[in-house]
Amino acid sequence: MGRFSKTTQIKNNTDRAGFISAFNDVMAKRGFVPCSEDEAAKSYLLAFSDGWVTFTSESEDVPQVVKDMNVTSFSVEVVDSDFAILTLNNGDTVIFGDGSGYGIEDSPKGERKFWEPLLADGKTWEQFCKVRDKNEVFVEDALCEAAPILGIDTKYIIADYNELLDMAEDDRNVGMLYFKEKAADKKSKPMTLNAAFVKVFGEALEPLGFKKIKSRYPYFVRVVPGGEIFHIIALDSDVKCCLMYDGIKYRAYNIKCGIATIYRNKIDLSQKPNDFTLLKSLFDIYTEIHPFDLDLKYRSSIMEFDYNPTKQSAIIDSLKKSFEVTQSVALPILDEVTSLEHCVDCFAELKYPCFPNVTMSNEGLLCTKLFNSDEYRKFIKRFHESAAKAFEYELRNDIGRFTEEEIVKKLMVFEERNAEWERTCCGQFDDSKLQANAPAELEHRKEANRDRLREYGLDL
Repeated sequence: MGRFSKTTQIKNNTDRAGFISAFNDVMAKRGFVPCSEDEAAKSYLLAFSDGWVTFTSESEDVPQVVKDMNVTSFSVEVVDSDFAILTLNNGDTVIFGDGSGYGIEDSPKGERKFWEPLLADGKTWEQFCKVRDKNEVFVEDALCEAAPILGIDTKYIIADYNELLDMAEDDRNVGMLYFKEKAADKKSKPMTLNAAFVKVFGEALEPLGFKKIKSRYPYFVRVVPGGEIFHIIALDSDVKCCLMYDGIKYRAYNIKCGIATIYRNKIDLSQKPNDFTLLKSLFDIYTEIHPFDLDLKYRSSIMEFDYNPTKQSAIIDSLKKSFEVTQSVALPILDEVTSLEHCVDCFAELKYPCFPNVTMSNEGLLCTKLFNSDEYRKFIKRFHESAAKAFEYELRNDIGRFTEEEIVKKLMVFEERNAEWERTCCGQFDDSKLQANAPAELEHRKEANRDRLREYGLDL
């Protein structure tokens, strides 16, 4: 499946400060003033090139904001990586790539008189047309080639919202602007999902010992006494939603939960929760802890949580529902994990990898601190036996899908893979070099993670 994305490229005839000032003036006329992230009702991402600003947002009002700014601009909409539609704010359109699969047989080429003035110094209309007419496998390649002809940074012209958000961490030319409504209009618009999550989950989690950390992503973390174990709950808003109701496009999110130890390769809470492999959704946690008694209807209901983004009450209600699920499904698991031994048992139950490897970003090296060789073998064997039972149960309860002969063959393959995996894990565990280096590596991780977690505002 290819990329789908949409951004707006704004011609900028002033410097960065001047553009932001003009942007703030437009937002003020629309009833909004700058604010902090936690207060925001709207947020917008800006990426500055030389003479251009790439503009995007999760809000639906981007076209109206651009119109109110009274600037020259064009939108870039990438469709399944097959073609891209570039539309000037006067309506003139250029298509890059092949749109025939979507019923576009005669692709518009764009009017020279409108596009030529937008080209970078020294670039020509003929160069632009040559790239426009290329038939690349991925239209992003053509856009990247066209970007310098226009004077736009290559990485910005093809980035979607989430990619630009990731860039904002390290790229000084990418930033987020936050706005809240003026006091008189404060009750007329809903707060953002992030702000609502902080409110709903914060009020419920803080009495339980969780703390919102310093990160541009919404994480709550609880430090278990002793400072070696951390319970994590986060909002994952990187979820696609296709639901439409009464003409309103709904959005969706997940709640991700997990456990980390100070001995993990790296505890990185500056990344999106969706990219943090340590965390699992409530759907996944429920599935793992109920291998033999799944309530399929309930599981389906917690696959994701959708909400109407135009109503604050709907956002709050959705988050209250997701907290109830968190309280039922995840918190009992987290509450039980108060020792390192509990940690590895939980990792096994939730199917986290526990490979004893110095370079891998998981908790496996912790096993060298807790087990001797025989104990580790018993741990791995117990994990495999549990996984095999769950797999057989799944096969036999998928009524009519497999014959008994097919089930037996699948179980044999599963057992063979488990046996090979067990040999690999135990071989790594018994490696004399790993055992010799493990204590120093674990201590190094401990100190590095402590420093990092303190930067997030946690008391250790």
